[in-house]
Amino acid sequence: MIRRFAAVVVVALLAGAPAFAQLDPETKQPYQWRVVLSVKPHPLLTPDFRDRLKRDVLAALQPGLGSLGAVEVIDLADLARDRWEPLWQQFDDKGFAALDAPRDLTGAKTHFLKVEHRDGRIHVESRQHDGFTGLPSPLVRAQSTRAPELVGRTAGLMLDRDFGLVGTVEAITGKTDEVKVLVRGAGLGPVKDLVQRGDVFAVAAVRKTNRPAPPPVRTATGKIIEPPPGSVPPPGLTSTPRDFTLLKVTDVKADGTLTCTVLTRYANAMPAGGGVIGYRAMKLGTVKATVAVRLVDGDGNVEKNSSRVTVRASETGFVVAGAGDQKDVCGFHLGTAQFRTQRPLSNVACVTVTMGTQVKSFPVPVLSDAPIALPFETNEAKAKQADYERAVLKAASDAADARLAQSVCFEAVSDLIKKQKNADALSRAKGGFDAADAYGKALTDEAARLRKEGETVTKDDRIDTILAKMEQNVALLKVYNEQLGKHLDEIKKVVDRENDPAAAAKEVQAQAINARITILLARGDADEALAAYDQLLLILPGDADVTRRKGALAAEWKVKNDAHQKARDYLLKTWPAVATIQDFNESVVRVRDAVAECKKHGDKLTIRKLLTVFSTAVVKLNDLVTPLDPASDADRTLFKVAEGVGREMAKIEQELRKFVE
Repeated sequence: MIRRFAAVVVVALLAGAPAFAQLDPETKQPYQWRVVLSVKPHPLLTPDFRDRLKRDVLAALQPGLGSLGAVEVIDLADLARDRWEPLWQQFDDKGFAALDAPRDLTGAKTHFLKVEHRDGRIHVESRQHDGFTGLPSPLVRAQSTRAPELVGRTAGLMLDRDFGLVGTVEAITGKTDEVKVLVRGAGLGPVKDLVQRGDVFAVAAVRKTNRPAPPPVRTATGKIIEPPPGSVPPPGLTSTPRDFTLLKVTDVKADGTLTCTVLTRYANAMPAGGGVIGYRAMKLGTVKATVAVRLVDGDGNVEKNSSRVTVRASETGFVVAGAGDQKDVCGFHLGTAQFRTQRPLSNVACVTVTMGTQVKSFPVPVLSDAPIALPFETNEAKAKQADYERAVLKAASDAADARLAQSVCFEAVSDLIKKQKNADALSRAKGGFDAADAYGKALTDEAARLRKEGETVTKDDRIDTILAKMEQNVALLKVYNEQLGKHLDEIKKVVDRENDPAAAAKEVQAQAINARITILLARGDADEALAAYDQLLLILPGDADVTRRKGALAAEWKVKNDAHQKARDYLLKTWPAVATIQDFNESVVRVRDAVAECKKHGDKLTIRKLLTVFSTAVVKLNDLVTPLDPASDADRTLFKVAEGVGREMAKIEQELRKFVE
């Protein structure tokens, strides 16, 4: 019950708008498809060979893209490394794995083509990072040939297969199992040759960052549209893959709008909350092939006993025991511990795993005939433990989402007052207050239930730590809601005076600005508060009290020395941009050092501002942990690192709150 209720409340906290309504689908924005060529030095791979390869790849790809965009082929050997974009440098350092790291969205597709001569053959590999969705293509494609003149054609076929048409997801009123996808660039020309019924799209959740958007990528001719002078860059966007959630195309309209069935393992495929402003999707290069599944438990062990587990797979939908065609039942191959389909499946495999009363569903894109590892706990005691731990993690995530949504609510109320929309600010504050109040009560009940259930479940010690953090967030949600309640009273007084014919307009406006300053200072937004004081002095010129308060704030906010400036910049500008678990881990020491420097100077404003950043950071860390695969040694190591980071962040946050309180 708490999970269903949580989704409703978080939507209310985030202003009540659908999560799918805030993204520009860019239907008239052309694709910028950049193929970045990386050739390992070899006597046979000459500059002439590379030039011919560039021409052949361009000739192979541009006709298919047509009016929807431009293809550009870039040879890294032609540019000094200091002129490379960050993504190119990371690819050069880490290989194709660099494409998995979260990064701000640029809108450009970047397809890396790696060429190497070995064993008498020319080997080519490719993988793409899509800058509109933030998704990488799931496979590294690989081919080889002995004939240098065929490399361009071979590469072109590989790249074209993973082009990946993209679009923005739009909800369909009254339906949860069906959505629309508005194809990017569809307003420039027909897309019917690039997408068909039955095609499958991967999904990514898109969030705003507190960083400006990266500069636009230049076109193939070097053209770039500069923003108007003095304009403020829009905030950057980042994204997180939504694992085990796919869209299967059921209809392609002439205007490029796709109707898609939603296939997911979750009760809510694309939830609001966590700062999500919408969802985008990218078409996958799927095939028709037999599907092989391995079941992997939380310890990384592969299930080798098929007598207690049944696996079914269908391309049309999820099939449970006693339903569907018996051909949907996968046979078990003892030698490889694989459950294999009896027939090839096209584009998608809807896999259902059943053990007793435990039923799990996994939508999986069919990309090749290579085996797929799926997380499934076959030990009943461990399954119960896993369910309990998932419930704790979900509750902790809900509490973090609520905190973030509350922070967004404060910011929205402040902005509405700034725009002199005081009645709207009152309505927004009232809705946020009521939603947070109800959510706080529901989460308190859920925490109590989980505590009681935890007495009978074997669990990892880390779960108690996570539950304690969840309870801490719920307590803070209530504390800040009390603050919001006080702001609510002040805003109501302003609105009442606005509606009073006898009230002077200047007095009402001054009262509203004072209410906004109170909200800004509670969040540590000193720069905005100082600007608000300037606005207040325009209304009340020479007012001694306003002048005194502004002077006191300016003195408090003034940087004390270079070390203090660097500490503040790191906490408020650099640290919010961390994008990976390793970045988080490496940042902990620097955060502590920077916090110590600010505390030394009594800088409570920076610390208050930092606390609002923590709400976003916790959600970001949760999002980075969610897609980790328990069957992967590397991912299990990352999970442990993330746990350590989470514990340290919780300690730092508690210390910060004691300092400002």
